[in-house]
Amino acid sequence: MLLRAVPRSLSFTLALACAACGEAPPPAAPAPPPSPSIPRITDKVEAAGADGIEVAARYPSMRTELAPLEAAMHAYTQAQQAELAERIKKLKPEAERAERPGKLDLDFTVATQTVAFASALAQGQADVGDGTPTPLRAAFNQHLPSGKIVAFADLFTDPAAALKTFSDEVRRRLYAEYEARLYNQNLPQAELTARMKAMHTLVDKGTEPAAENFAAFLVDGVDGKAIGITVIFAPGQVAAEAEGAPQVEVPVKLFVDAIKPEYRDAFDKDSATQAAPPPGTPGSGSR
Repeated sequence: MLLRAVPRSLSFTLALACAACGEAPPPAAPAPPPSPSIPRITDKVEAAGADGIEVAARYPSMRTELAPLEAAMHAYTQAQQAELAERIKKLKPEAERAERPGKLDLDFTVATQTVAFASALAQGQADVGDGTPTPLRAAFNQHLPSGKIVAFADLFTDPAAALKTFSDEVRRRLYAEYEARLYNQNLPQAELTARMKAMHTLVDKGTEPAAENFAAFLVDGVDGKAIGITVIFAPGQVAAEAEGAPQVEVPVKLFVDAIKPEYRDAFDKDSATQAAPPPGTPGSGSR
């Protein structure tokens, strides 16, 4: 319920035609080619098994200028494969590894693209072979003008202060979302109090202003300047694991002044002037 759809590909077709009274209609304008902003998705499966792991990793087709983003995706697959292989090595003898191999399954998509950033998302799972897979998720953000892959801390002049800003905002929105849901269940007061306390404890821990809690994020926007940052939490981090990977959008107005000068023009400062709805206002929660 917190998950949102993100664009995977963009293409535009436009046909213009007009006919003036008494005149022959001008030639129809040719349809422009598909927008190159977000690559079309194709499956490229990599299989391996020498280390006791079956690997299936699906990557998007990437333009040349997105090579750093593509490299980050492949590096993530390799790191997860090495980590899973190490876990299996400790759990199983070599003969058993061949009989019941571990499985790594990853799906990569280019989720959003602005004029200055392309953001990719990795989702999947790792299974040592016991039928209880561990969910995986990660995000990668390339600054297009420089070609750099940027982490959360790279964006801000004072990363600790930025983490505090994001922590406070995400907590506020998650509290509002979960409290409304609990109140709507008309629970007995004792149960409501207990569940509310458990929810606050989970959210507080999962949103502590630490770099690892905000490592997965997407720069929001479609082709234009960025309008915010969406933080993606791991299953079980701020909600029940069954709810998947919750996402919370943080608008640029809350952090625009904290962005490093080299990245500031990539964000829509006009959207930052819009007043934020007060806490508790409909539409001010996460989605």
